[in-house]
Order: sequence, then structure tokens, then C-alpha cells
Amino acid sequence: MTVRFRSTLTVVILTLMTFVGVEKACAQTLALRNNLLYDATLTPNIGAELRIDSAWTAGVNIGLNAWDIDKSKNKKWRHLLIAPNVRRYFGHKSDKPADRSLWGISVDSCRKVSYLELDAIYSHFNVGNTKIPFGLYKSIQDRRLQGDLFALGGKYGYSWILSRDWRLEAEAGIAIGYAWFKENDCDHCGNYYGKGDRIFLLPKLGINIVYIIN
Repeated sequence: MTVRFRSTLTVVILTLMTFVGVEKACAQTLALRNNLLYDATLTPNIGAELRIDSAWTAGVNIGLNAWDIDKSKNKKWRHLLIAPNVRRYFGHKSDKPADRSLWGISVDSCRKVSYLELDAIYSHFNVGNTKIPFGLYKSIQDRRLQGDLFALGGKYGYSWILSRDWRLEAEAGIAIGYAWFKENDCDHCGNYYGKGDRIFLLPKLGINIVYIIN
């Protein structure tokens, strides 16, 4: 693990500790979430969301993949992703019991509310010899790219109330970003092709399981 990677991981841990500390100090609601679709890419992830008022929240999502998919082929999807965000929930203030509202926003007959999320994304990555669904990012199928990216995006979703403490979310969106990297063959110590950069579009999908800490 490089010094840079260790430093970034330290920042991630401190960020999560800060959210927990702020939640305790302000006696407000904290939500923890996990994106099941992101898990499917073998990337453990966690999100923290802090209530600001009855309609707005602020949070951060973090994902970490620190291993090779197939070491013999140098097939990898290694990356660290950090995405701070703000959310706006849509509905009206509710006086209903807590198990029938989401942070003070009333739900409809389907027990759901909608939301819009804006986020900034940073990632340090080392990926190669990997096929992405729908033919996206074909350059990493036969090359290894190592570098960083930054993106801004948004997504729209729905949150269903399962119980007083549990929620289920479905969301979709897109981000536009800029990446800069070094490019090599996929083989270990493969040919070096130099540095590159590009602007890209990043589709975003999520099926989140959420736990509310009151």
C-alpha cells in the first residue's frame, strides 16, 4: 500500500468519525447505507448521511476495492472512491408517527418519498484487463490505467420505508468528469505508453439498504 493510498484512507476514516461525532453533538439523525449494486462489483462501500432539516441532508459515500480480480492475468478494478453529497427530499412536513415518515417528510400510500442528490466524486484508480458492461470504457480491456479522476453529478431516487429503522432506496443518475492517468500494457511490468487524460460520462445506479440511527 503506497504512502499516498494510506494517507487517503486515513482521510476517509477521519471523515466517517467526524460524521459520527457531529451526529452525537447535534443530537440529529444519522443514516448509514450500503449500495448492493456496488457490492456486486466486489467493492465494499458505505455511506453516511446527516440530517440538516426536514428536507435536506449532507453525506459522503465511500467505496474501496484493494485487490486483483485475477492476479495471474493482472485483471484488476482497484480503486478508492470518495463522494460527498447533498440531498433534497420531496414531500411535506408530517406529524405522523416516525415509522410512517422519513425525517419529518410524509410518505404516500406506497410508503415512499423521492429525492434529488448532487455529489462530487474523487477516485484514485488502478484498473486493467477488465470488461465493463454495455461496452463502456473499452480502453481498459487491453490496457492498464492508473491515475485519478474528479466528477460532478446528480441522481434521482426513491426511498421506501421498510420499518422504523430500515429503508430501501433505488436511484439512477449521471456524472461528468475528468481523469488523468498513466497507461501500460495489462501484463506485469508491461510497456509504458505515457500519460493521458480524458473527459468522460459516468452512469450511476444504486439499490441501497439504509439503517437510520436515531
